[in-house]
Amino acid sequence: MTIKKTPKAIPDDKEWSTTVLKRMQHIERCLFWRGELKRADLIEEFGINPIQAAKDFKAYMERFPNAMEYRKSLKRYVPLPHFKPSLISPTSIDDFSHMASKSVPLATWPLPARVAAPSVLQVMVSATRERQDVEVRYQSMTGEQSKWRWLAPHAFASDDERWHVRAYCHIRNDFRDFVLGRIIETRGTRDSKVSSSADHDWNTMVDVLIMPNPSLEPGQRQAIAAEYRMPPDRMELILKVRKSMVFYLKAKFDGEPTGNPAAQQLFVTVLG
Repeated sequence: MTIKKTPKAIPDDKEWSTTVLKRMQHIERCLFWRGELKRADLIEEFGINPIQAAKDFKAYMERFPNAMEYRKSLKRYVPLPHFKPSLISPTSIDDFSHMASKSVPLATWPLPARVAAPSVLQVMVSATRERQDVEVRYQSMTGEQSKWRWLAPHAFASDDERWHVRAYCHIRNDFRDFVLGRIIETRGTRDSKVSSSADHDWNTMVDVLIMPNPSLEPGQRQAIAAEYRMPPDRMELILKVRKSMVFYLKAKFDGEPTGNPAAQQLFVTVLG
């Protein structure tokens, strides 16, 4: 009598724990961006032992048998010709920028970081959470000297370059944005009577149309549209943003007209 062995089930990636899945995703990142992979890539990145790394390699190859192969001459794994990642979705070179590779040089702008004092951050976050006014010494770019003022913070926002706190200013009697890095110090808090519901520009969502500059050549417009993932048939995007953030969106993409279409590649228009 012949006893048939039950085939071993191929593991499903949905059954992997979060920590295992992260290691499997790193395998794919190495294959996709570096074009090679060795056990040390997992060992150094996650601090696991060689035995666990070997198990991870085996589990990945059982789940995706057409993804990679071991190349003895290189003493490492390389992607097979038709490899496509299944666990990650590479969309930007930013995904690769933190992965060192001798064969693919990278350079980034050595710009100084824009930061705020930790003591200021703690006070502002606490005041926002507890619905308090906080007295701050703020250096505005419209005045020569910093001055003390009471703010009623209720939210934080980023323009992709720096963080602002959205707050009611008791000097200006209006809701405004304040750059966190320009808050020099704080010195007191009190219960706030300001309601965030009164901040109309923050609570109002508007539709913003973004499109390539119509003055560009057709091929240039198509390239810009593809770069920003605009539908090729319409070459435009409609974003829903807070009204208070439209200023930063226009400042970033829609500068002052210069007469050179290439210098103003995108048009930003508020609809309605």
